[in-house]
Amino acid sequence: MRIVYIINSLNGGGAERPLPDIVAQMRARGHDVHVLALARKAGNAVAWLKDAGIVHDILSPHPEKFASLRTTLAAVRRHAPDLIWTSLTRATLYGQMAGIVLRRPVVSWQHNAYLRPWNRRILHATHRLTDLWVADSRFVAKCTARQLNVPERDVITWPLFTAQAHMPQAAPWAGPGNGRGVFRLGTLGRLEAQKNYGLLIQTMACLRDHAPHCRIHLDIGGEGSLAPQLQEQITALGLDNITLSGFQADPFAYCAGLHGYVQPSLFEGLCIALHEAMQAGVPSIVTPVGAMADVVRDGETGLFLDPPTPERLASLLLRLYDNPALCARMGAAARQQVLSSYNLNAITAQARAVMERAEQLVATQAGAVRAGTSPLTPIR
Repeated sequence: MRIVYIINSLNGGGAERPLPDIVAQMRARGHDVHVLALARKAGNAVAWLKDAGIVHDILSPHPEKFASLRTTLAAVRRHAPDLIWTSLTRATLYGQMAGIVLRRPVVSWQHNAYLRPWNRRILHATHRLTDLWVADSRFVAKCTARQLNVPERDVITWPLFTAQAHMPQAAPWAGPGNGRGVFRLGTLGRLEAQKNYGLLIQTMACLRDHAPHCRIHLDIGGEGSLAPQLQEQITALGLDNITLSGFQADPFAYCAGLHGYVQPSLFEGLCIALHEAMQAGVPSIVTPVGAMADVVRDGETGLFLDPPTPERLASLLLRLYDNPALCARMGAAARQQVLSSYNLNAITAQARAVMERAEQLVATQAGAVRAGTSPLTPIR
């Protein structure tokens, strides 16, 4: 098949990071894939696509502006796809329109358990224009069926993380020792309200004021609109135990440099960064939202931040800081869990099931054309 894969941007977030693995699975079945990005944004994902040899076009000349529907339709028509695949709401709406105009089946990702009210309403109205919905986790699959009123048979799961045993592992926390040891705490994500990073800053202030013996340094890796606001908050509180380190091109190396990982998100989908930290053997502290509630086993592979307050998070961090044996045990269990649940064979089997459904959509439509019951000729 010729697949056109439409995505909002090549910013470098959770929808773009797994693109090389997704396309590799499609190529393994003999399909040709061309990625169309509606905008460049930060462009952090461009290098990943180039390294994987993925052909792609950025449809908007302005980095921050999305291409128009008209421009997108023209680009899709030029590539004459057998199948249109979409990722994120704007790209899905454009892809659905292209599916109507070109009379091609449409497959659409859902990456998050939460949709903005307007996005939820409009996708609820247009959900029938997508022939197959693909969720990045079982939790998101359930949310998609409920929020968009999509029949469960039309939602299938393809986890967007593949565990790799050869990736670097973190050195377990050995304890503060003679007072010079520093517990390296980290998190990865877009600097947006969803990630709730202001809570982390409040927590670090709480630790400084109430546990001065505790040497924990927090690194927040990522870019986003809230970067200036978060830096202002850090400066106003006079904190020297937090670093905003920006986008991390190599999340595996980043996670391998940590002693603990924290994700205080208000809502999530699969949360790839959490899986990367667990793969590195790092114990985690997460809010039990989205798929994180299913992935982390409270007290075994990580700890649940519930309720999500600075005081609660400070107590959980002190629990890890004061107990290196617990950190080592949780980290080892976390690594074993993701290597078992997200190994290449398991993910390939789920990807195969999705691709077989997509291939059947194309075959069914082609059969209808041959029978003369469904014209496939694009609308001019």
